[in-house]
Amino acid sequence: MSKFLLTDAKVVVNGVDLSDHAFNVDTPQVKPQVDVSGFNPNATVEYLPGLADQTITVQFRQDFAAGKVHATLNPLYAGGSVFVVYVQPTSGTVSATNPAFGGSATMYEYNGLAGALNASSDMTVNFKPAPGNHFAWAGTVPS
Repeated sequence: MSKFLLTDAKVVVNGVDLSDHAFNVDTPQVKPQVDVSGFNPNATVEYLPGLADQTITVQFRQDFAAGKVHATLNPLYAGGSVFVVYVQPTSGTVSATNPAFGGSATMYEYNGLAGALNASSDMTVNFKPAPGNHFAWAGTVPS
């Protein structure tokens, strides 16, 4: 895949394709720099990478209809469920050139209604890896 504009991303939460309500995706992965310095002849600070903190952040246009955003996300949050979430650069088939990023996830917060007068009701959801799991880029759909 060459350079492209993100116009056709795919967002799937617990088997429900919510792409038509998503308008922003982000997949940050961060490892803190852990200072492991000691006395050394170079007089330099030494670091090792710490534990990875992974997130899939999606902004949605809220919709309370059956099978849409609220009906999909609220029960997952309320029940503390573990579910599969993934995003892709395009809606095409998952492959090495259109990989999926995701895996087993949980939600720790949910804001079901936000907005201003005469504006769309938008919400941001942060998906985190379920305990004992991690998100990964893959050429197959995460399970």
